[in-house]
Amino acid sequence: MKARACFPLFFCLSLLLAAACTNSNRTPHPDVSNIKVNVQLLRFEQDVFALDTTQLQMGMQSLLGKYPVMLPLFCNEIIHDQSNPSETPHEALAGFVSVPQVRHLYDTVQQVYGDLRWLEKDLTQMFRYYKYYFPQKPVPQVITMVSEFATDAFTAGDSLCGIGLDMFLGEEYPGYEHDVFPYFMRRQFQKDYIMVRLSKVLAQNCTNAPSGQRLIDLIVHNGKQLYIADCLIPDVPDSLKMGYTRKQMEGCYANESAVWARLLSEKLLYSTDFDKIRKLVTPSPNAPAVFQEAPGEIGNWIGLQIVRSYMKRNPVTTMEQLLQMTDAQKFLELAKYKPKLD
Repeated sequence: MKARACFPLFFCLSLLLAAACTNSNRTPHPDVSNIKVNVQLLRFEQDVFALDTTQLQMGMQSLLGKYPVMLPLFCNEIIHDQSNPSETPHEALAGFVSVPQVRHLYDTVQQVYGDLRWLEKDLTQMFRYYKYYFPQKPVPQVITMVSEFATDAFTAGDSLCGIGLDMFLGEEYPGYEHDVFPYFMRRQFQKDYIMVRLSKVLAQNCTNAPSGQRLIDLIVHNGKQLYIADCLIPDVPDSLKMGYTRKQMEGCYANESAVWARLLSEKLLYSTDFDKIRKLVTPSPNAPAVFQEAPGEIGNWIGLQIVRSYMKRNPVTTMEQLLQMTDAQKFLELAKYKPKLD
């Protein structure tokens, strides 16, 4: 442990060690080739910007027939002017489609994502896994949109998933203001993260709130969400699922035992001081409460390892049974999580 204590080597340990740890911890995935799913991918943004603004009210009525959930949600929640509570859906939509920079954003999205056949294929595979693990849930309708950077992905109950394509235009897209979107976030604004974000919002929709506000409650809860995402897109690297660089991911696996030891020695595991533990469980450039070099959300990644440890010991546990285990302390004890010391 002496070599571990200083931790400046967090991102300098060997690729072979990290790769070996990664492969041994990945969730095994079942054969779902025989599961039939009907994926509906609708281009809401194309229908919105095809509206005749001189007959917008009539066009909205037609659009409502096709998007009975999405259109009210879009007008009342996503593009609604929060400073004007009396704004009507018609006013919100009229204002949105008439702004030149929004029209330019839409044109850019069509240039980058005009053809989404590849996404339909990826969605079909993801929802096969979804039906395997959640057989009682319907396959939701998937809708793409342009939200002027309001959202990247969301769910509306079990029936609808939304993708904000304008949030995946590449980290150097000039519309992403650097003071609003720091680099560690912009780095994820690219095509490879679309399925990651969708899998995560589906996972969030499948889980209830954490059972408490201690760090152990939060990381076990968030670890279960990451585990669901892992099951839905098992061929996607952990680095993408966590939003980490390859070097950061290698560092996490190589120093897992040091991170766990630090959580225990600093008495963070049972802390409810959110200011102290926030960067361990929310998007952040780093998590200095553990080590200065540790990436943000490393507590959630530890939670994923705890869940993987439990499932490795209890492989017949169904997803429903896993989610019903809400006592984080008891779950930790049953998982017998103990990262190996190198």
